[in-house]
Amino acid sequence: MSNSETLSKPKLSVVIASQNALKSVSDCLNTVKEQLNGESVEIVVVDNSTDGTSDIIKREFPQIKHIQAEKEKLIPELWGIGVNNSAGDFVALTTSHFVPSKNWVEEILKAHTGPHAGVGGAIENDEKAGLVSWAVYFCRYSPYMLPFIEMKVNDFAADNASYKRGDLEKVKHAMEDGFWESFIHSEMLKKGMSLLKTPNIIVYHQQSFTFAGFIIQRFWHGREFGSKRALSLGVPKRIVFILLSPLIPFLYLFRITRRVLDKKKHISKYILSLPILILFLVSWATGEFSGYLRRARG
Repeated sequence: MSNSETLSKPKLSVVIASQNALKSVSDCLNTVKEQLNGESVEIVVVDNSTDGTSDIIKREFPQIKHIQAEKEKLIPELWGIGVNNSAGDFVALTTSHFVPSKNWVEEILKAHTGPHAGVGGAIENDEKAGLVSWAVYFCRYSPYMLPFIEMKVNDFAADNASYKRGDLEKVKHAMEDGFWESFIHSEMLKKGMSLLKTPNIIVYHQQSFTFAGFIIQRFWHGREFGSKRALSLGVPKRIVFILLSPLIPFLYLFRITRRVLDKKKHISKYILSLPILILFLVSWATGEFSGYLRRARG
């Protein structure tokens, strides 16, 4: 590598998957920009919005690397495109539905002075959110609700995650069809890498999906998860997973309820959003069930 390449290479790449985030994309990008403080950071936004979000990015943030993706792409596929088109020694992931804390970049760089291949952070919800957004939050992000202690884990949400580039390269085979974090983390653990969850790196979930949009998203994400998992299952075990699929919503609901009650936080929001949450869980389970029947590409 030449001296000029060394000087121009960013220390950190912030990869933001952007999908119909008209109300939050400006806050998201401005908050990241405001905390660079002379650090060598590139911001890569991969967008496939249909609601005008792309126009905001082009108009208000012309200096940011903006990649337009096909509208059919799912968020993990947008992350995968962004990772492949970034160059930083460290890679941070989120979506334009989140506004990071004011010290987000600083805390990410601090966390990666340690030995961990990947670091996941806390996810809080906008207190002014409506019931659909609360249901989305409980469905997807309740494991990352504050408070919690810093600890080594097996998994965390890529919506607030960062990685050492060199360690990602070692599991590049797991990113061929997008950044599906649970499978990438599994490969990292197999190779002896460690993952950390810390309360010091925080993002705030904004209004992200409509009711119909998240129902559809849960189905397709569940389908992809089930089909990729089926690749590692023998026929007898796969049949067991198919037969047990109707229990998935009850299992997830039990886990979410326990988290909310243990933390004694947002209980009234949880109760009010519960009917919507149940429908989201059923949609995921339906997708996961169909994935076990289908199986992913080998």
